[in-house]
Amino acid sequence: MKRSVCLSAVVAVLLMGTVVWSQSTAAGTRQGTLDRSSDLLRLLRPPSAAAGSKVVMNASGTITEPLASAHIYKFATTDYPGASSSQTTGNGNGMAVGIFNYGSGSGTQAFTYKGGVYSTLTVPGSTATAAFSVNSLGQIVGGYVDNSSVTHGFVDTAGAFTQVDFPGAVATIVTDMNTAGDMAGIWQDATTSHGFIDKGGVFTSVDFPGATTTQAAGINGADEVVGLYVDASSVEHGFILSGGAYTQLDPPQSTSTIAFGVNDAGTISGSYVDASSVEHGFLYSGGIFNRVDVAGAKGTQLTHIPNKGAFAGYFMDQLDEIHGVTGH
Repeated sequence: MKRSVCLSAVVAVLLMGTVVWSQSTAAGTRQGTLDRSSDLLRLLRPPSAAAGSKVVMNASGTITEPLASAHIYKFATTDYPGASSSQTTGNGNGMAVGIFNYGSGSGTQAFTYKGGVYSTLTVPGSTATAAFSVNSLGQIVGGYVDNSSVTHGFVDTAGAFTQVDFPGAVATIVTDMNTAGDMAGIWQDATTSHGFIDKGGVFTSVDFPGATTTQAAGINGADEVVGLYVDASSVEHGFILSGGAYTQLDPPQSTSTIAFGVNDAGTISGSYVDASSVEHGFLYSGGIFNRVDVAGAKGTQLTHIPNKGAFAGYFMDQLDEIHGVTGH
């Protein structure tokens, strides 16, 4: 089963901390929320795996059919204590961030993990908070739902929260922020979602040519942006926006791709679905894709990659449980 979606018929539902698919009666139904139905959170969803699929590994724990030369990655889980599901979205300045839940009906919460200590992160006055990234200065970005069920982006600088809204949007999420304070994110109008760049309070919409929807996920110090777009056939592709030029980014054998993070060296992290409907993480650098899979997992997704330290991600185990992870 491909994870590509027709936006006029399907909306993403953030339920119990992971994204699942739900039929919608019309385009735009229940838009502007973060906790129950938000197209803005399509980047965060359970890794896919074909029914009855098996993960084939060699003795070292690496996949036997890599896209490039074999690499062995070391992983550490970052599961919020007692949570039934955790997704790690970013890692920087010695801190990991992500989202978690305690089970059915518990709602989504954001977390931080630093120095061996887990803490919840809640925007004051919000009903739901999702943390998407943390930069090398320790600034955290994401989205939250206010008491009127409207989704806003936010920046958390040492506990001081700043609201971010794309002009005229019905909903906004900040997905990444570089050390200069330039931001990438997603904004939604009445029918679909778009990416954006915010440089010093000046917003520019990011829309891949010919796409039905675009979502910007990562930005580096050179203001290069990566993300995903959906084409006219409802297939998801990764993209790079650099110097005003858009480039499609799809690993070999991919049927669906998300480019999620990019660091200052130009290394891109993300995930793709292969022809067997199994999801793999990837790192892309110097024109070469390297597949990244947590050993024994049904599916793996990579999220943001910092300039230094471990990349972030999450995986589905053999019991279909979702775990946050960092790796290098």
